[in-house]
Formats: sequence, C-alpha cells, structure tokens
Amino acid sequence: QLDGRLLDLQQDQQDAEQTLAAREADVARAGDGDLLRQLADVRAAEAEAQGHLRSQRTLHENQRRLLQSVADQIRAKEERIQSLTAEAEQLGARVAALSAREAELGKRIAGLTVEIEPAEAQLHELEQAQTNAEQQERHLQHLLRQDETAWNNAQLQRQRTEDAIQQLHNEIEQDLGLVMVEESEEMAYQPPLPLETFVEQLPVILELPEGMDAEVKEMRMRLGRVSNVNPEAPREYAEAAERYEHLVTQSEDLEAAAADLRKVVRELDELMEVELTKTFQAVAEQFEHFFKLLFNGGTAKLVLTEPDDITNTGVEIIARPPGKRPQSLALLSGGERTLSACALIFAILRVSPTPFCVLDEVDAALDEANVDRFRLTLEDLSDGTQFIIVTHNRRTLEGANTIYGVTMGNDGVSKTLSLRLEGNRMVQADGDTGEGNLEAIEEIVQM
Repeated sequence: QLDGRLLDLQQDQQDAEQTLAAREADVARAGDGDLLRQLADVRAAEAEAQGHLRSQRTLHENQRRLLQSVADQIRAKEERIQSLTAEAEQLGARVAALSAREAELGKRIAGLTVEIEPAEAQLHELEQAQTNAEQQERHLQHLLRQDETAWNNAQLQRQRTEDAIQQLHNEIEQDLGLVMVEESEEMAYQPPLPLETFVEQLPVILELPEGMDAEVKEMRMRLGRVSNVNPEAPREYAEAAERYEHLVTQSEDLEAAAADLRKVVRELDELMEVELTKTFQAVAEQFEHFFKLLFNGGTAKLVLTEPDDITNTGVEIIARPPGKRPQSLALLSGGERTLSACALIFAILRVSPTPFCVLDEVDAALDEANVDRFRLTLEDLSDGTQFIIVTHNRRTLEGANTIYGVTMGNDGVSKTLSLRLEGNRMVQADGDTGEGNLEAIEEIVQM
C-alpha cells in the first residue's frame, strides 16, 4: 500500500514538472506577468510537493524498516514455535515413557507390597510364637528346676532315711548283743547241748564297757530325732523323672521351633538388606542429580557409616559445591545445607513418591538464583507429589497454583485469603477476581 502511494506521488510530481515546463515555455513566449506569478505559485507548489514527497519517502522507509523488523520477529517466533513444538513432542514422548515406567514401578511396588505384607504378618506371627515359646521355655525351665530341686530333696531325704535305718540296724544289733549276753548268763546253769563240743563258747560279759552306756543313750536319742520315712519317695521320684523327660522333649521341640524362627528372621533380614541396598543406591544416584541441579554444578554423594551392617548403619553426606573442596554437611553454609537437604528430600521423593510433602520456609536462607532453581525443581516434581510450602518469598510464590494467606484486618480479627494463579492474574479460590486481596497477600509476603 505504501509503495503504491509513493508511485502515485512520483507520477504526480512528473505530471507537475511537465505542466510546469509547458507553462514556463508559454510564459517565455508570451512574457505575461500573470503567467509569471502563476509560474511562481506552481514552483512553490512543486517545492511543497517535493517536501511532502521527501517526507513520504522518509515515512515509507521507516515503515519498510518496521515491516522488516516485524517480519524478522515473526520468523523468530515461528522458529521458536517450531523449536517449542519439537521440544513439546520430545517432552510428550518422555512423559509417555515416564508414565509407562511409573505404571511398571507401580505394578512392581504393588507386587512387592503383596509379598511384603504376608511376610510381615508371618514375621509378626513367628515373633509372637517365638515370644510365647520363650515364655513357655522359661516356665518349663522353672518347673524343671523345681522338679530337680524336689528330686534332689527326695534323694537327700532317701539317703538320710537309709542312714537312719542303717544306724537303727547297728543299734539293734548292739541291743541284741546285750540281750544275748544276759540270756547267756541265765542259761549258764542249764545242761549243755549235745552240740556243745562243736560250738565255741562265747565269753561271758556281765557289764558294758565303760562309756558304752552313754554312747547307747546318745544313739537312742538320735534315733528318736530321725523323722518318719516317706514310703512314697520312690514313686514321687519316678513321677519326677518322667516329668523331667517330658520337659526335656518339650524343650528340644521349642529349641527346634526357635531355630526355625531364627532362620526365617535371617531370611527376612537378608531380604531387607537387599531391598535397602537397592533403595539406597537409587536414592544416592538421584541425590547426586538433584544436587547438581540445585547448585548448578558441583558433586555430592551419600556414604554409609557402617557398610557391613546395612540395617543399623548411618548415612553421611559428602558435598562439594561449585568452586569448593569436598566437605561434610556440618561445614557448609546455611544456604548450602538447605539445598543439600532439599536435594536429599527430592531424591527420596523421586525414588518413592508420596501423595504430598510439607516444606516450612526452606527457602529462607536462599538467594534469588537458588530460589529460582528450587522453584523449578518443585514444579518438575509436582506431577507426582503435591507440595504444601510455608514461605514469604515472592519467587517461590510465582510457582504456586494456589496461595493461602493469613492476615489481620483493622478489626484485629485474623482471616484467611486464598488466591489461585491463572496466567498473570490472581483469582480468588471461589472464582472472583482477587484484586482486592492482592495488597493483603503482598503484606503477608513482606512479613
């Protein structure tokens, strides 16, 4: 359109020049003063037209440059759109692959859950059975000790009884010997028996030796102090022995059951060690990835403090932020410790996502660049986990879908404001435009 107008102006100029040349020729021939004045007017009009033409040319050149700039911008936008389209296709393919991977992992987790739950239930039952068996074993051992004590007491009582009986036998023999002596004295005057020549004549003892009487009295007193003999002791001993054999059999059965339980516990411990090792390796790999992402470089790793005892080991973080040497977490600055902790949390969420995660002012010690990387990482992980963040940082709020603020009005009553971000607008959670609450939210952010 501008080119056509410029051509029209150029044609008008040529026509005016031709007309002017013809008039000048006429004036030169006629020498008329009016014609000279008209000629001057025409020249003035021509000068004005030329000035207008120059301005139009300048305007045309400016418009041409503007159109060229717009065309360049359009081409750049189209190239950007093509690039974004290709990137979107790549991201779509990646999302599809991640979705398939997520489904596969979900199935695997479900399968492991199905396997773990019965194993945990069986382990609980076995632990309970082991506890009951140990209690029963302690009870049986207590009964066994009681029976052994009773058996030992019975044996001791039996020995004492046998000693007392033997002592009685000895005293009776001594008493019978004294009677024999007395009877021999009475029979001394009776006619001898025909067998007298074949029987040795015993010496006649008329009195006991000195001190024997006191000894006999003492023996008789000791015999009187001997308690009654328990005639049921052999039967009780047989019953105690039989019960002892039964308890030994039960103890062997319990020991076998305890061995089986310990075997199951060892198998479960081995399974736990394998799963824990796999999980730790996956978390360590993701931790290094998120550490580099949050620090925009550097390296970090998770180290087991007791690798030989995986179930009781601790975990130490060795980090090397960009431009620094490797060091433990305690030697890092506040912001570096915060980013390292966030990297560990994000690694755990990537390996084992949870429905939601609550973060309380973790960005308080971060500068703007780190907050931006922190926010972008949250947006990347928000597909599988809902994040609830307590923050006063504006840059963190830029990545939120919904903002909840608590503020106090002039009446001194606290109230809750909820805003949802849609593009560049803030909209209340009930759907109304939130311009009235924007200042309140800004006041909350500045607190």
